[in-house]
Amino acid sequence: MYSQGSESLIRQARDIQESELQKFYSRLIKVLGAKEHGHEAVVSLQRLRLILAANKYPRPCLFLVVNRRLPAELQKKVLLLLSSPVEQLQVLSSAVLRETSLDFDYAQEKISPLNSHAAALLLSQVRSKTDLSSYCAQLLRNLDTRQSESPCPLLTHTLPILNSVITHSPDCLTQDHVTLMSKKLVDWLRYASITQGGGASAGGFFTGPRSRQPLPITELDGTVSGDFFTVLCVGQGFTEDQWMNVYSFSMLRHWLLTYHSVSNGNSTVDTDDRSEVDGSVVSMVSATSSSSRLLPPKERLREKAFQYCQRLIEQCDRS
Repeated sequence: MYSQGSESLIRQARDIQESELQKFYSRLIKVLGAKEHGHEAVVSLQRLRLILAANKYPRPCLFLVVNRRLPAELQKKVLLLLSSPVEQLQVLSSAVLRETSLDFDYAQEKISPLNSHAAALLLSQVRSKTDLSSYCAQLLRNLDTRQSESPCPLLTHTLPILNSVITHSPDCLTQDHVTLMSKKLVDWLRYASITQGGGASAGGFFTGPRSRQPLPITELDGTVSGDFFTVLCVGQGFTEDQWMNVYSFSMLRHWLLTYHSVSNGNSTVDTDDRSEVDGSVVSMVSATSSSSRLLPPKERLREKAFQYCQRLIEQCDRS
């Protein structure tokens, strides 16, 4: 199953003695305490992950059982690596911590801001509905953080994770969370930028860093898009708010049916029932006749969702 070299490494990890393990922990603490983390830090983290994984389950006739709780100082340093600008260190630290016994509250306190690897790690450590609600609140705080205030501004991982969470536990969000998220979805769906990202520019012989003008987003037929960005817009590169627009649209139907569906008495109509879909459309159409700024967040989201879908139909007709 494994190559001879791999089997040898696994055997060494399984046969490690307690004294050698403690020496390894001490050496790793010093390595991670350095200002810069190079090849030695990467190799040491890989070895630590192998040791923890190889000794995850107790084996008969063996006296050594590796404690899955790391020394406090080492655990703190590995947690800090989750915020490293080097993604390889984020991946390795997340992989190591998944193999340990990690206190959710402690980890949540130490990990900020959330990147994709940190968010996935925290989700794996959730043990109760209280933990899940706290985790969702942190995700939403992460979404509400301005990019200028955050050293890790990428937020595109957050919506897929949040969508997965509410699929299994829709009651983990409070009404305030739902209101905040509805407002954010409105912003991403309607107000994403209409210029291309990723350094795309009009070019030219005399084009320099100061004279570059970003190219506009185009329609499927190649004409300039003068309205607003949708998933059918075309460009050489996309900005973060445009990616948030795409992710928002991908979860829009699920969000509306989960938190904005029409209730009948004390029970909510089944999400697969066509009458509910028709009712939702009627609600969205009626919402467009009101002043947008005066609408509550739920109705405003329905209005923008309806406008977005109308825009998609127009784009399809032009292709």
